Amino acid sequence: MRRSAPLLTLFGALWAPLCAQHYGFIHYSTREGLAQSQVRTLAQDGQGFLWVGTLGGASRFDGRSFVNHALQQGLPDAQVNALLPRPDGSVWCGTGGGLVRLRPGGGAIPIVLPGADRPRITALATDARGRVLIGVEDRGVLVHDGMRVRALEGFPTDTAGTVRSLLCLADGTVYIGLRNGLLRWADGRCDAVALGGVTGANVSSMAQGADGTVWAATYGQGAFALRPDGTVDEIDEGDGLLQNNVRSVAVDHRGRVWLASKFGVNVIDGPRIRAMTVNQGMPNDNIWSVFVDGHGDLWLGTDGAGLLRWTGDRFVTWTQRDGLCSDQVMCMVADSAGDLWLGTYGNGICRMDGMAQVSTLDGLPNNTVWTGLRRRDNSLWFGTSDGLCRLRNGLVVPLPDSLALHDDRVLSLLEDPDGTLWCGTREGLFTLREGRLLRAAGPVAAGLRSIRALLRDRDGRLWAAHENGVARLDRAGWRAWSTGDGLPAGAVFCLVEDLRGRVWAGTADGLLCFTTGKPRVMRLATDFGSNYIDLLRITGDGRLWAGTNNGLFQADPDSLLANGGGAVHYSTGDGLLSLECNLNAAHVDGRGRLFLGTSGGLVVHAPEPERHDDDTLPLHITGLRWFLRPSGWEGRSTGTDTVSGLPQGLLLPYERNHLTFDFTGISLSDPEHVVYRYRLLGHDNDWLPETDGRSASFSNLPHGHYVFQVMAMGRGGRWGLPVEYAFDVQPPFWARWWFFALTGAVVIGTVGGVARYRSTQRQRSERTRQLMLRSRMLQLEQQALNANMNRHFIFNALNSIQYHINKQDRATANRYLTSFAKLIRKNLDASQSDTTSLAEELERLELYLVLEHMRFKDRFRYVLTVEPGVDTLHVRLPAMMLQPYVENSIWHGILPTERQGQVTIRVSPGGPGRVRVTIADDGLGIEQSKARKQTGDHISRGIEITKGRADVLRNLQVTDIRIVGPEQVQGSDGRVLGTRVTIDLPGNGPSPRHGTDLRTGPGHPIFET
Repeated sequence: MRRSAPLLTLFGALWAPLCAQHYGFIHYSTREGLAQSQVRTLAQDGQGFLWVGTLGGASRFDGRSFVNHALQQGLPDAQVNALLPRPDGSVWCGTGGGLVRLRPGGGAIPIVLPGADRPRITALATDARGRVLIGVEDRGVLVHDGMRVRALEGFPTDTAGTVRSLLCLADGTVYIGLRNGLLRWADGRCDAVALGGVTGANVSSMAQGADGTVWAATYGQGAFALRPDGTVDEIDEGDGLLQNNVRSVAVDHRGRVWLASKFGVNVIDGPRIRAMTVNQGMPNDNIWSVFVDGHGDLWLGTDGAGLLRWTGDRFVTWTQRDGLCSDQVMCMVADSAGDLWLGTYGNGICRMDGMAQVSTLDGLPNNTVWTGLRRRDNSLWFGTSDGLCRLRNGLVVPLPDSLALHDDRVLSLLEDPDGTLWCGTREGLFTLREGRLLRAAGPVAAGLRSIRALLRDRDGRLWAAHENGVARLDRAGWRAWSTGDGLPAGAVFCLVEDLRGRVWAGTADGLLCFTTGKPRVMRLATDFGSNYIDLLRITGDGRLWAGTNNGLFQADPDSLLANGGGAVHYSTGDGLLSLECNLNAAHVDGRGRLFLGTSGGLVVHAPEPERHDDDTLPLHITGLRWFLRPSGWEGRSTGTDTVSGLPQGLLLPYERNHLTFDFTGISLSDPEHVVYRYRLLGHDNDWLPETDGRSASFSNLPHGHYVFQVMAMGRGGRWGLPVEYAFDVQPPFWARWWFFALTGAVVIGTVGGVARYRSTQRQRSERTRQLMLRSRMLQLEQQALNANMNRHFIFNALNSIQYHINKQDRATANRYLTSFAKLIRKNLDASQSDTTSLAEELERLELYLVLEHMRFKDRFRYVLTVEPGVDTLHVRLPAMMLQPYVENSIWHGILPTERQGQVTIRVSPGGPGRVRVTIADDGLGIEQSKARKQTGDHISRGIEITKGRADVLRNLQVTDIRIVGPEQVQGSDGRVLGTRVTIDLPGNGPSPRHGTDLRTGPGHPIFET
């Protein structure tokens, strides 16, 4: 082991100047969303998120906002001691009460370790084989290989103390930092590593440099460097460490080693050691952990003040606390020895190293100094609020009153190659040459006031920036530009010529470039402060630097003229302590360093290797919300992406399709310059204008397949590749194939049904017409039958009357004639009406029976019975309906026999609401009657017409008359007992006045032409 001798040698010489400067730090605390202010560990996952372990949980940071995981999210204990990002996107979190795996979609999955119920996890690491090494208090090191957890082979659990840190090397070697020493594990064997001459060092943290050096931080013995050649270097307070109790160590991309302690941070940069404390601008110097992210930025976890990000050393600020006479530096002039003299606002002139100062007490006309210049004789000239001042060797050399411009504010100075000194003042433009002070000649020069800047270009022309615009003096005389010539309204403050000979001017409302033709106006940003340009400088690489009231801009002049863009904005996030620059307070020294005067001090920007700010940003879609609220997607997706936590195969219903996508482009060091643009393929294929918003909402999406695409751009101005998410919106039921098929079937069915209905209606109408026609024909036939009766019956009745008259049997002849007349009259009346009551029909039938019985009194008898309960007056039936059956019974059933027969007519109740008429005889039977082939066309025709009319009336739904028979009646022995006809009539048949007219049928006449 050896001490770092070069460090000891250089420490004393470098300490003082290195301490005299301020750096920028960005502070994050619970006010910005951090889970808790005591930070114990830091890590960065593969997606670019920064993870912060605190005593109150774990926080994930994307540069703008924190997402916290604490007890409510499943952590077994709020104290997070170790964080380990894994390749699957999860983060393993070691707490004071166990180990959990944080999934990307949220939630914590406990990882069970053998032994204690609530093991205290102290360290986590991934070895060369991809296994997770777990440091557990009082239990050594456990190995999780994805399947099971077991103890690390070869670990001396009997002698080793608590594990504090783990470091895994690419060759499989594992360094194990213990409370009582350092172990090197390889191939299943642990060997002790001596630090500081002892093996019991309390190792707090370890890191490996690019050269293979292993750095070990300890409590009480400082830090140790284990070189690849086997030597060990020790660095402690004697070498410049703030404290020997080093809590954490990290190595950045440039090989610098950072050591954190209770009193601040030390950085070992080659042979130099620097310190950063509250004196260098840290908000809090009680540092617990130090971490370098993938972009090379340094993060510091404090013990009670939250999280700090070091903005780097690109911009270093010097203030009065560092030896300056004032924070308000208005001009800078380098003397012949290279020392920089600063003119300030209100505190005179001082040298930057603080070793010299000039004020009114030393002969300075005024302590407010606006401009400075080193002339060819190496004298320093300054313009103050009360005239000119000349310095030689740090002393004021008084000027004659005729040359001093007393009581005039000198704002700008310029020396010509011939030694002429131009002085721009509040009252105008003056020249000082060969001991004479003259006001510039010319009509335009007479109107120049408050000349802020003077410039002699490569063509020898003199430019002046004043309160009303810009003026230029050449051989042809003065030429002026003002608001009417295209300049913004207001004063012009500064002038500079670029490497191509173009003159640039800064105004209160934008940047001017004088090329051929009309001056061109450009805006550096959209806000007012960024376009209030206080100073302009061109550095050796040709870059244009513009100091504004909203920070510093740097751009390539050609790019600005080509597209008006490409300017890089530097603000507090880059290390500037103040955003407001002072008028023309800029200087570039011989080493290329840029000095800028701001309201917060003097800023020094040293040339450095170009950072890759044009690298594309890690971009992630972090969330998906439904109607602006987080939602579970169970039942609407096929699963969850293991890295992003987003639902896979998302299928949304058509009526609930308001989606909000949350996304973030991770720029931990420069989040305010991240912008996005997005589109929704399937809805609008054009990219929407860029925005700094980190969410996009879409509503009222029609059904279909969609792909949401978003891309991000950082400070470098380069768009990254789009990140996309696909989903589908279900069609409504009326837009699905089965609905079209069903609708088509319904339409076809409806059209077919309507067509069939109309066809059926036509057929039914035609059938009804035919039935009505047939009914009418049957009715006419029935009327003709009723009117004409049976010619044999009439002839026989008349012969019978004549017979009784010839026998001088007047009484019988009169009775026969009276009955015959009544029957004829009733038949004639019935022929004029469609229906009659059952009572009238029975009366007419009885008259017929009386006449036939008078004629054949010895051949048959008849019985007509109406049972009680039958209302014959309200039973309707077609006229002359019963008479053909009775006549058929007499003539074809009884008379052909040689014996006296009987005709029975019985009227009785039928079914509910019906009346039954039964006509029976005891004649020879219908079968034998047909066999005898007796002709009786008048009788047979009557029965046929009667049954036909009953069928027609039933089909027309006018009335329901049912006729059964004639049928032959047989006894149990098979003997023929006669013939029977059963007629069922509706019991509440239609009345003559209100009933349906059989002439016209149901609803309309059928004989219309």
